[in-house]
Amino acid sequence: MHHGTGSADRDGVPDGRAEAARCPVGGTLALHEPTPADLPWGRLRDQYGGLAPVEIAPGVPGWLLLGYKENLQVLRDQTHFSADPRPWSASGTAPARTGALTHDGEEHRRLRAPIVDALTPVGTPQLVPVVERAAVRLLDAVAADGHADLIGRFAAPLPALVLNELLGLPDAYGSLLADLTARLWSGDPERAEPAAPAIRAYFTGLVARKRAEPGDDLASRLLEHPHALTDDEAVEALSLLWETGHEPTTHLIGNALLKLLEDPTVWTAYLGGALTPEDFVDYVMWTDSPIRMLAGRYSAMDLRFAGARIRRGEPMLFGFASAHADPSVVRDGDDAMAMAGNRSHLSWGAGAHRCPATGFSRDLVRTAIDMVVDRLRGMALAVDPSRLTWRASLAIHGLERLPVTYTPTGERAEPGAEEAAPTTRGRWVRRKRRPTPRGARYQAPLAPKHDTEETGNDTAAPRATPAPRTRAAAPRAVGARYQAPFAQPEPGTPDPLEQLLATWRPRG
Repeated sequence: MHHGTGSADRDGVPDGRAEAARCPVGGTLALHEPTPADLPWGRLRDQYGGLAPVEIAPGVPGWLLLGYKENLQVLRDQTHFSADPRPWSASGTAPARTGALTHDGEEHRRLRAPIVDALTPVGTPQLVPVVERAAVRLLDAVAADGHADLIGRFAAPLPALVLNELLGLPDAYGSLLADLTARLWSGDPERAEPAAPAIRAYFTGLVARKRAEPGDDLASRLLEHPHALTDDEAVEALSLLWETGHEPTTHLIGNALLKLLEDPTVWTAYLGGALTPEDFVDYVMWTDSPIRMLAGRYSAMDLRFAGARIRRGEPMLFGFASAHADPSVVRDGDDAMAMAGNRSHLSWGAGAHRCPATGFSRDLVRTAIDMVVDRLRGMALAVDPSRLTWRASLAIHGLERLPVTYTPTGERAEPGAEEAAPTTRGRWVRRKRRPTPRGARYQAPLAPKHDTEETGNDTAAPRATPAPRTRAAAPRAVGARYQAPFAQPEPGTPDPLEQLLATWRPRG
């Protein structure tokens, strides 16, 4: 692989920064300045090979990984590349926003294990009904209109509603989290600034509530883990789960729906079963991954890598969009069927920091896609694809809006109405058949009160009727599932989640 033709340093290793002046996008590739969100990845690889010098902030040099093998090696290698920013700054302040646990080794394992173990019980049978309920709630709200923005009205709020239920909180808090998330990533400073502390308050209040009243939910399992996270560590872990999962999941759903709508071949293969939901999600990850670029590693020592000299502490940025288009690993990249079954994309990460919610995300996304396809009949793009607006972000690849039209149902969901769990028609969900109801609970006939038994002297004696059984009173239902009151806080200590909900005003 070509690694540049710039001047060599005193060790004879090409110095990539000498080539920065000939960057194909014009001058030094300064990522902190206005830059086209969709960089010319092919031209960058031709110019630099697998690694390009960049300026992350004024006066802060770094490296952008372009090749597939270079990205994979840095993801896996904890000896030479650290997730901890302290090699760059003794204070541990990161020069770029990262979505990874900023620890390595034993400390990383201690903080990661509770997240992994808390997610483990949330398999397909547990997750799919939760996604279905949230999807039905969102789709029924627009079904009668015949048109909708599937980003703002579906893909964006869905992950927050699902996570909120799995955390063991009532639906009102899911709407709160969805709205605060939309404000935080709206690009409007006036909306985003107050949303950040409110989201922190959501997770802080969640931890306080689940410490006092644990249940069978994701948050309680994390708090009860043997590694015994402190409250602050638990808040960070749950915040990380939301932060790293929400936007990528939102735009994976959006990018997948767009792929179906604008490519008749993919639509036919998907609906006909030739392209399975699992293979379709991976195909979108290769061609339209929601993550273009991601910060998160630092060189742990001076070293030579990919033909360049890397100094200790210099930040390394993953270029997943470039890696997924690297001709050394991708052939026939526009053919969905040619890529079916190829799960070697890097969007879930690799190595010790690989995403712990990979299966969770897959189930959520494919269920969401199936629900939209099944319920919005005659769905089509409402505008020409060339008029769609993409987010102006080097990190996230996703649409601002996805306007569609479809056949309206003529029915509108009542606000606040409880939704029944839908009947799933997805090809990949199997449900066990329930046994036929039996017993007194279902009004089954009781034995006759005066049945007889034959005796030796042919005298019919009535069978003794057993004394009525006293049914024990059912325990009082508690927890978010039953909307029952939680443990009462001490006088003068109001519940922080209730306070947050009381002061929250949904967007108009």
